[in-house]
Amino acid sequence: YRRNGIHFDHIYAYEIRQWDTEVVYKTIPTHMQGPLHWLNTGITGEENHQHNPWTMLAKNFGPDDFVVVKLDIDTVSVEWPLFQQLLNTPQIQELVDIFYFEHHVKMDEMQTFWGSHSSGSTKGTIAESLELFQALRKAGVAAHYWI
Repeated sequence: YRRNGIHFDHIYAYEIRQWDTEVVYKTIPTHMQGPLHWLNTGITGEENHQHNPWTMLAKNFGPDDFVVVKLDIDTVSVEWPLFQQLLNTPQIQELVDIFYFEHHVKMDEMQTFWGSHSSGSTKGTIAESLELFQALRKAGVAAHYWI
């Protein structure tokens, strides 16, 4: 984004593992330190909860703001409800311009990293993932995923 002249006024970073704030700020580029809001707490998929990122966005930003979201928690039980809320809530879609998501699908090659399919750590297939992201794009959210 920076290479394309886009400067973020705010960067919200949630992390459930406890980190020393001084260490965090020493590891990120100087130009990102000012806009960073470091929240050393986990997030939840519970709607309207103060630690639901959509709640924070709705309280602090509007449709005219440029909002980029990267959702990569590696916990399906938290990620999936948040993804579903974005997919099914036009008010959230109106806030999010670009959405990046590591969708943990049932893919044999990734079981080593994501856990077995029976563990509940994956959800859906690649084909289903493509359909979901297409639905977000049709709703006006530039949605991208990686494996």
